Amino acid sequence: MKKTFLLSIALTFSVLPSSRAQEVIKVETISAASPAEPTHHEALENFLRAEEARVCTDLRTFARETIFADSNFMAAAENRNTRAVARATSKYAEILAKDYDADFVFYHPNTRFFIRVNDPAYRGRMRLPPETARSSSSCFWERLPSQHLVYSMLIKIDGDKTGYLKISKNLTRMVLNMPDILSPYGKGRIYTALDKTGLKKMAWFKMRRREPNKPKHSGWCTANKLAFLSAIGSGRILTKKQQKKLLSFSDHTNEFILPEVELPSGTLPLFGSDGERLGAVVYTITPETDKNIPSSEEKDDDCLQEEKEENILYRLFD
Repeated sequence: MKKTFLLSIALTFSVLPSSRAQEVIKVETISAASPAEPTHHEALENFLRAEEARVCTDLRTFARETIFADSNFMAAAENRNTRAVARATSKYAEILAKDYDADFVFYHPNTRFFIRVNDPAYRGRMRLPPETARSSSSCFWERLPSQHLVYSMLIKIDGDKTGYLKISKNLTRMVLNMPDILSPYGKGRIYTALDKTGLKKMAWFKMRRREPNKPKHSGWCTANKLAFLSAIGSGRILTKKQQKKLLSFSDHTNEFILPEVELPSGTLPLFGSDGERLGAVVYTITPETDKNIPSSEEKDDDCLQEEKEENILYRLFD
């Protein structure tokens, strides 16, 4: 009886369809998600960080392999002879300006006193941040006594009491390629802005006077904490009233849509080594389909008086 039962079970399984016996269970695999394309803000942020790293590395390498290899420079630094250091560094300052777009070269015999190479009339006191002076080399944003906002590479000269060499590059030079970074998103317009905390208004006017790309009809704008210095790019030209709104929004948020003109906009704040905001890179993006570009002569009635005062100050410096 038992054998008969087992035989009947075996016959039952033997008559099952072969397709059922060979059925393969397929599990749908989850494909790996492709990395998301960076937003326009992330693209600019990544570019700025990469540019800071590149400038820092290039200037540090030039200092170590070229300037510090000069026996005249090293002898002058060991004797803490500021005039001899300036003479020995002068030719390298010209190379740095031509090949690296560097604007300033300084020699710090100590952490408080400095001279500017190729400018014997420019010397004074400027305390180096303790966290940067303690390291053998560092790079950071800072505002110079001349009020220029620069990205600096500071490196300690070999030796016990030889001092420091500092090479600085202006903010306006650091952002020259940013409009190209925004080209996949539209026509970019890049503004450089200085934080008005501790910024001397007369010095700001002097700097703007020398800027070849200062924005039209953009003044000190007392209601805002940032002041525009320069602008580059093919994006939409903003009226002064719109620029004031752009500055105002940039004080409070990093990404926004500029009202009325509906332009994607944002800001990249720039901080010093102590965490204080020194300035910002502000941008707007104009879609390729936007044809509503106002004339550069367009003005706002509420800003006319401020512009007249600004023009008077410009004439004083001519």
